[in-house]
Amino acid sequence: MKRISFALYITLVCISFAGPMLHAEKVKVLVAATFTEGMQPLVEQYPNLQLVSFSSSEEALREIGDADALVGLSAADPAGEFLKAGRKLKWMAHGSAGVEETLSDPRVRKADFILTNMKIIQGPQIADHAMALLLNLTRDLKHFNKKMETGWHRKADLPMIQLRGKTMLVVGLGGIGTQVAERAFAFGMRILAVDPKDIPYMRAVDYVGKPDELHELLAQADVVVNCTPHTPETEKMFGPLQFSLMKDGVYFINVSRGAIVDTDAFTAALQSGKVRAAGLDVVDPEPLPNDHPLWSMSNVTITPHLATLSDGRIEQYQKAFNDNVARFMSNRPLRNIVDKQKGY
Repeated sequence: MKRISFALYITLVCISFAGPMLHAEKVKVLVAATFTEGMQPLVEQYPNLQLVSFSSSEEALREIGDADALVGLSAADPAGEFLKAGRKLKWMAHGSAGVEETLSDPRVRKADFILTNMKIIQGPQIADHAMALLLNLTRDLKHFNKKMETGWHRKADLPMIQLRGKTMLVVGLGGIGTQVAERAFAFGMRILAVDPKDIPYMRAVDYVGKPDELHELLAQADVVVNCTPHTPETEKMFGPLQFSLMKDGVYFINVSRGAIVDTDAFTAALQSGKVRAAGLDVVDPEPLPNDHPLWSMSNVTITPHLATLSDGRIEQYQKAFNDNVARFMSNRPLRNIVDKQKGY
């Protein structure tokens, strides 16, 4: 056997580890128009990367037949139709943490492709929003903002509550829940949590229970924050029984999905005083009918499902999408892969 030079050996080793980047075949990736320009540097790094921008589902469907991936999927996009038309489609990147609408199509759940989402990435701004909703209620800022129209007023509608020493229960200790826990811990709160996963020790969290411990932990909480994903298992998980088990005068914050809460039972708990006040970024149905009693309750603040918005959001998304496209092109494991059967 002839000996090969060291330089040739190194070249062969590099080729063997270079993965698909040395293949002549183009890798076609459809990218939502908002993120296409920010992905251009990847074309220089991966010469066989072909970026195709789309601004609508119709544009994506026209191009998806020979596409390898689609980046920037939304809940309104027909993911099942994309999979049907995309003969080579291996990966779709969702632009949201919650993917229940996309997974409601059985074709999506059964299809052999990778779905990624924005879990973890949206955590900081949504956690900020959760704490803003809570402080809005515990310091009765809603009342005083309204009273500014008529001048100086000393009397609050709701009691002024100190968070230090209070107990918060975070339901769903994922990318959002962990960030909420860190912020509440900084306020001097004791943090309990519920999550089906085995969570490593966290400085901020005193105890993490499994879902079968929810009822026991609800009874200990002064504040309950819902951060759990919407799945068939969590549908209306906060119902009449769960509200009855909570402390009298509990504060309830929901920054996940409205359908996790039984709206009728929740409204009744607010009307009875069982729930002292509530901050909601999500409701069910969404939006609520204009005549729904929640709109007129002075102890409720509703924001229109915008907790994910922030001045850094596009940059966060761009960085996450670019990182996963680079991983896809170099045949490395993708981040934030969704378990399509579990729903998150």
